[in-house]
Amino acid sequence: MKTKKSTLQLVLILALLVCSGSAASAQAIKLSVDATQAARNILHTKFTIPVRPGPLTLFYPKWIPGEHSPTGPINDLVGLKLSANGKPIAWQRDQVEMFAFHCEVPQGVNELEVSFDDVSQPETTASAKLARIKWNRLILYPREMSSDAIQVRASLLLPAGWKFSTSLPVASASANNITFKPVELDLLIDSPVQSGQYMKVVQLTPGENPSHEIDIAADSPSALDLSPDLIENYRHLIREAQALYQSHHYREYHFLLTLSDNTMPLGQEHHESSDDRMGANGLSDPNRQLLAADLFPHEFTHSWNGQYRRPAGLATPDFQQPMLGDLLWVYEGLTDYLGAVLATRSGLLTQQQAHDKLAGLASMLDHRAGRTWRSLENTSRAGQILYFSPPQWVSYRRGTDFYSESVLIWLEADVTIRKLSQGRRSLDDFCAAFLGGPEMMPTIKTYTFDDLVIAMNAIAPYDWRAFFRERLDSTSPHAPLGGLMGGGWQLTYNEQPNVMITALQAAQAEGDYTSSIGLMLKGDGTVQDSIPGMPAFQSGISPYTRIVAVNGQEFTLEILNRALADSTTQTAPLVLLLSNTGFLEPHEIDYHGGLRYPHLTRNESETNYLDQILKSRMATNNMKTMYDRQDVTPVPRFLAGR
Repeated sequence: MKTKKSTLQLVLILALLVCSGSAASAQAIKLSVDATQAARNILHTKFTIPVRPGPLTLFYPKWIPGEHSPTGPINDLVGLKLSANGKPIAWQRDQVEMFAFHCEVPQGVNELEVSFDDVSQPETTASAKLARIKWNRLILYPREMSSDAIQVRASLLLPAGWKFSTSLPVASASANNITFKPVELDLLIDSPVQSGQYMKVVQLTPGENPSHEIDIAADSPSALDLSPDLIENYRHLIREAQALYQSHHYREYHFLLTLSDNTMPLGQEHHESSDDRMGANGLSDPNRQLLAADLFPHEFTHSWNGQYRRPAGLATPDFQQPMLGDLLWVYEGLTDYLGAVLATRSGLLTQQQAHDKLAGLASMLDHRAGRTWRSLENTSRAGQILYFSPPQWVSYRRGTDFYSESVLIWLEADVTIRKLSQGRRSLDDFCAAFLGGPEMMPTIKTYTFDDLVIAMNAIAPYDWRAFFRERLDSTSPHAPLGGLMGGGWQLTYNEQPNVMITALQAAQAEGDYTSSIGLMLKGDGTVQDSIPGMPAFQSGISPYTRIVAVNGQEFTLEILNRALADSTTQTAPLVLLLSNTGFLEPHEIDYHGGLRYPHLTRNESETNYLDQILKSRMATNNMKTMYDRQDVTPVPRFLAGR
């Protein structure tokens, strides 16, 4: 983190910016996007860049904040043309850095004109009835220039009759033509636009400042309606988040929700919005709704953890510098923990559902074969490649476990604080102090591991450095279950279905047999993963094969469930017939443990801290905007520690 500037320095900087405000505005990149053919998955972009004569390198955004990887879709850039004063200018791609383009600006030229088209796969950005405008796909900028020093004046032309929603400040809008206020390049890229023929706005905090809303886009009007109970839970979410963080760092907040079977399901965070995508029935089907219960809480939490407070290694000055992911266990892991907590506090999950979610997560991690060779911090450092690893062999390889395993670590930290303080303090206090802070405009304040340890010690003195290092560096074969046990619960197994695993099987036709024979299956019998050391793997079953029969019967998940249930009374082995690249081979599994589902069982010898953590903290007072408070001065983005 940069050292804080003196008051005199800040005054001088502000004075310079005020004096040069008109010049800076005049030198802004002028960006015009034509999205009238979005339904055909093609966007046309034109922009002008202030330049000086001589060599110039333009860069296409490569490392996108929130994606933690060099994911800029450079292959979707087509038809690139450069010109000045009506004359074309030749360009060449860099031979090493594929995201860089070199040109020579002629004498007498002070403005470069750039145009290209963005083409994409349908599930990435658009369907016939909706589209998401992601600005990083539509711009080049001068290489090695700080992204918060570049002003962009953007405009957008949408298909006739389409509506739009965004957190980006709007200067004017008429018909399908929108002009946005000038913003820094990093804020532009952090503010996607959602658009479509069928859209609906659900106000979550009507009449309050800041406002919070769900902006829904769908392929048909019938998918736009959310149940009143669900909307009320989302309203509770805003209150619970305010009670937890006790401040905000956005002017308004938009949950940009896409409900479509034609887009890729995901959640992506932004400072003043989130890009949340589900299938058309993602919030109407009870099982899918249950599986997505922590999506909004997770992405909303990122406004504090990840956007306002960001690890120094992930707060790069531009979009070409590699991001360092060693603290992703905080950025994503703590967010995953708080997302589950807020989902329960706001009523999106019941306490029993939250217990089953934790039990399933703990069981999965306790059966991770790769934990004996790969530490949790190693998964953080390798996040940029693990995001794109296939589900096959995930137990042996380990995936992006800095999400799920960190939930257990932060639960243990929460329980530890409560024990150290005899229940007077908790991780909530850390969140308010470290992630909350003074209210201000969207900004980024970086931190290091040392900063984190200092902040934890301010809440409850302890050897937090050793606490985290022991768990981050561990190659123990077992998951860190201290938070569950210290919180009054223990991980157990029985034949009673786990509600979250049951929902997964019903919604996605997947079979989770992690804790019995050690398999993850698709509904058609395809082996997604086989866990080394578990019975199925020991019998020779591996990923990429497909189960075609169980004990002589054609495979279904139900038949396999029945065979496993019957195994407790059978002496004969379970016989699975597999197809291995078209060749049939039988596998005998000597297993008689029945169906085994993970659950949490109460340990009465310990205080029930877990349910105390999950209990609602509903805020009783309306949130105050930063402009209503007399003790807060908004801080510009450029003054933040970067």
